[in-house]
Amino acid sequence: MLIIFGFRVVYFTLDRGVFHCPNCGGDRDYRRRQGRNFFTLFFIPLLPLNRTGPEIAECDTCHGRWTTAVLAVPTSAQLGAMPGTLLRMAVVQVLRSGDVTFPGARERAVEVVRQAGADYDTAALDADLGRSFDDIRVEMARSADTLAPEARENILRAAAEIALLDGPLTFSEEETLNAVGADLALTRVQITGVLSLARESSGH
Repeated sequence: MLIIFGFRVVYFTLDRGVFHCPNCGGDRDYRRRQGRNFFTLFFIPLLPLNRTGPEIAECDTCHGRWTTAVLAVPTSAQLGAMPGTLLRMAVVQVLRSGDVTFPGARERAVEVVRQAGADYDTAALDADLGRSFDDIRVEMARSADTLAPEARENILRAAAEIALLDGPLTFSEEETLNAVGADLALTRVQITGVLSLARESSGH
């Protein structure tokens, strides 16, 4: 009797999601997969052996395969929400550097984030205020380059105008606004100009 044996790579799905497929050029469903060698007998995988290579992301539409680094590219939905997300984070940073209990600033913060298209309320604001300062800075810096410079300047100006609602900027507020501007990938000249415009419009 002829015994046929060998080895074969079998891919397993670890999880699913939506990503921007480089081949399709749009948002598609994907599977995150990992390959594993199997010993086969009569072409049937029987004995699992070692894992093979890195995890991959496979498009459900075109079946193209890429390293999981492709998952870091924002989807169209994420890009659409990016202005509101960055504004939300900028506002929270500035509120924490001043009087976080000042009603006018809290109400205005919720209002401007809503105007940017985000679903936001005071409960969401309080949750954001509880987030780590460093975590928010990292997220802002990672997302900022998806927006045009004018959009980033508008975000900084909105945050500055909220900080100015209860009077001139404190040292802490100005330092935070400078940090927010840097995280938004704005130059020192851009930051200075935006803060000057915010002061002029607020009368401070």
